[in-house]
Amino acid sequence: MKHLRWLIGLVAVLALVAVACGGNDDDGADTSAPAAAPDEAPDEMDEMDDAPDEMDEMDDAPDEMDEMDEAPDEMDEMDEAPDEMDEMDDAADEMDEMDDAADEMDEPEATPEPDPCASVDLESTDIGIDSDTITVLVMADVGSPLAPGLFQGSIDGVKAWADHVNAEGGLACRQIEVIEHDSAIDPTQTTNGFLTACEQAFALVGTTALFALDTTDLQTCPDDDGNNIGVPDFAYITTEPPHQCSVVSFATSRPNSECPYAGSGERKVQSQVGHVQWVMDNIDADLSGVFLVPSDLPSTITSTMPAAISFESIGVEFYTKPGISGFTTQSEYGAFIQTLRDTNSNFAYTGSDDQSMIKWRSEAEAQGLDADSITWMCTLSCYTPSFLEAGDVAEGTYVWGWFLPFHETEYNDELADFVEAYGDPFPPAWAAGSWAGGVLFEQVANEVVAEAGPNGLTRQAVLDKARSLTSYDVNGWWGPADYSTTQNIIPCFMLMQVQDSAFVRVYPEAPGELACSSDYVVEETRDWAAEFGG
Repeated sequence: MKHLRWLIGLVAVLALVAVACGGNDDDGADTSAPAAAPDEAPDEMDEMDDAPDEMDEMDDAPDEMDEMDEAPDEMDEMDEAPDEMDEMDDAADEMDEMDDAADEMDEPEATPEPDPCASVDLESTDIGIDSDTITVLVMADVGSPLAPGLFQGSIDGVKAWADHVNAEGGLACRQIEVIEHDSAIDPTQTTNGFLTACEQAFALVGTTALFALDTTDLQTCPDDDGNNIGVPDFAYITTEPPHQCSVVSFATSRPNSECPYAGSGERKVQSQVGHVQWVMDNIDADLSGVFLVPSDLPSTITSTMPAAISFESIGVEFYTKPGISGFTTQSEYGAFIQTLRDTNSNFAYTGSDDQSMIKWRSEAEAQGLDADSITWMCTLSCYTPSFLEAGDVAEGTYVWGWFLPFHETEYNDELADFVEAYGDPFPPAWAAGSWAGGVLFEQVANEVVAEAGPNGLTRQAVLDKARSLTSYDVNGWWGPADYSTTQNIIPCFMLMQVQDSAFVRVYPEAPGELACSSDYVVEETRDWAAEFGG
């Protein structure tokens, strides 16, 4: 298994926020006493006059006392006023509720959405589809003795997707039935898989076969009316040019290469450079080092070299770009360690898989290289539990991908459905790719049904609709893909780093987000086989 895990590298393929006086004469006699009396008399009279007033005041006193007694009662009345106001407010609320109830009584009951399947006599509309089921075929390299169980996750991912869709009511008023085919890392078995799909299935979903060297049968398969239109192929990876340029294939990992292509000579290819640009912006602007190229197959060379050349185009210097194999031993990685040391390099990138990086870093540790002086980077192929199990030699390694990591289920419903249905919190990346192929088929089929009804689902209708998609993002889980061409790469990335034996998001920092920009895409036209120096 380990010596072909390099193949997985290919898979790699996102508050609030007041006085008065008077006199009297009698016989001319003067007396003082009588003279004083008249002055006092008026005062006494005044006092007598005042007496009734005082009596009145005394009479008024009880009234004032009564008023004082009444004051507390008035205070009580004032205290009770808010309660009376509350009662009035409550009454108004009750009136409003009665009015609302009357309105509800007047409103007609909501009409339920009509069941699009209830009034339709479902028919067999094409090969692999009848009144009850839609049959799809998933083909993956599994049974080869060179790498037993290699892409079993792709098969399991499609089956999990089908079970999920069926539990939600099915597709186009029918249940999905999945048949399996093992392509066994064998071109003959791969062709046999295409033939089986042509005869028995409505479409292929989740195809993960490395040796699709001839896609003639796939592209010319007759439909139920005898038209040689081919079988819709919602693949995960397309490694060989005939598969990448198949007019009926829609790979979720994207071929990002120009088609048609004869198989040799120059070819225009797009590459993602955002993750390396981030390193240059945040760690070291002057990156130099070694880029390892998986070189067992011509297709792995030509699919990996564009990345190396694109990194160089943004300023990275690679002193060497040697080829490696699944058979390359740890001790043989010593030569690459020596290059890093001799050139005082600070960047080490493998285009292969997790085992390649484990061997490289283990040998670096054995030779006493200061690992902290190097930025180690790997493709999505290192996003595996086995890489974390390597312990200290995996620490600090950067890994990039184009979809949200598996532990961020709370940020995307499609991701959450996938992890729950698959039944593993850390599934293989190719299981995610095959599930994405299933969702792509599901979306296309639903759009056909929305326009033409459940009996409008045919291979031709599905092919036409798939070719018109320009921004498919697996319901927000992945970066958007353009299926109107084979050339455009997904312009998004998400960078992680191994910290304390866990994959930790580095950029963008916000969970549930991908960094997307056309600035992260570099396009180069080269003879990629000739670019490889060995």
